[in-house]
Amino acid sequence: MRVGEGKCQFEYYSEKRGWQQCKEPARHIHHIEPEAWTLDRGGDPEQNTALPLCPRHHIRNTSDEEHTRDFAFHPDTGEAYKHYGEWKQQQQHMNAITGKRLINYSTSPFGDMSKEHHRRSKENDRYWAGTDEIDRYYEDKMRNKAVIYQAETGDKKPKTKEHSKTDRSKNKKWYDGLFD
Repeated sequence: MRVGEGKCQFEYYSEKRGWQQCKEPARHIHHIEPEAWTLDRGGDPEQNTALPLCPRHHIRNTSDEEHTRDFAFHPDTGEAYKHYGEWKQQQQHMNAITGKRLINYSTSPFGDMSKEHHRRSKENDRYWAGTDEIDRYYEDKMRNKAVIYQAETGDKKPKTKEHSKTDRSKNKKWYDGLFD
């Protein structure tokens, strides 16, 4: 967030003004390579490059049409938000009828979305909007901004602990164990 000066870093094209940066207050951090994707490949998502975004460009818009003001990296999350209220109301209604006070969130729109992300990740199928080229563009943009920020302020990248779900066995290199 500091590197992005608290502003949404999403860029879109306008016929009137050309390329524009959103610059709305950034309230979300988008992992350019999503956390679950990294974990499924044995990596540590704590090392992923982050992209500060406003909620609209992260999840609220429901378009995956690249380079437009209506784009969102996770439009399926926006759809899940739209349907969640109705789902919760149905759950509460069923609880009132049955007398149970349990809600099974795995059947919620977010649970369904999460299952779909997991399935697609296992199949090496990208589940977030955009392209590899867009990802590389934002990776480069944020790395360059980080270098400039560090040079100007002297701040260092915060140290993070390795993610608790990181699977080192998936990250083996051909030379691991060679000299044991």
